[in-house]
Amino acid sequence: MKSLLAAFLLALGALLGAAPGYAQQNPAVPAIYADNQALSDILGKELSPETKALADKLVELTGSARLFDEVLPDVADKAKNAFIRANPQMQLGIISVVDKVAVELVGRRKELDDYLARVWAAGFTNDEMQDLIDFFSTETGKKYATSVPKILGVETAAAQEWGNSIAEELNTRVQEELRKAMEAETEALQSDVAGPASETAPQQ
Repeated sequence: MKSLLAAFLLALGALLGAAPGYAQQNPAVPAIYADNQALSDILGKELSPETKALADKLVELTGSARLFDEVLPDVADKAKNAFIRANPQMQLGIISVVDKVAVELVGRRKELDDYLARVWAAGFTNDEMQDLIDFFSTETGKKYATSVPKILGVETAAAQEWGNSIAEELNTRVQEELRKAMEAETEALQSDVAGPASETAPQQ
């Protein structure tokens, strides 16, 4: 679960326009979001009723919890694959049992939402959370909350495309520079060999 919250901190950083590295450099970003070691403190912190209500509202309005709707299905799929690899002859029975247990665990989803609320509360005061609630309650805020997952997806694709083009250019230029260096080294060696040879050549 801690790794899940670590992933959430990254997603939350992107949601707020701040990645962990940015958080470390910008004092306006709560430092707790840059330190995954603080997760245990976040999860163990008791919230006052007022703070909990504000944080729960933020989780709802921002759609933070939707980022993790696939966690349980993914866990179930990995469990199926692991058990089937160990007992391939029981594949159908394993699938049935895992699906049954996964359905029974759906009720524990509220635990995750509580964790997410604590993450918000760990980084913002009650007044700041109220300001965020006011924003996310506006039409612009609602549009922002629903658009962010798509925006992040497009941004990720754009960043990957840019990275690929940069990698291609870097490789091409490095190869060219290495070729030039090798040619220069070859010429220097040939010059060194030709020099002594000409000096020791017999006089006519």
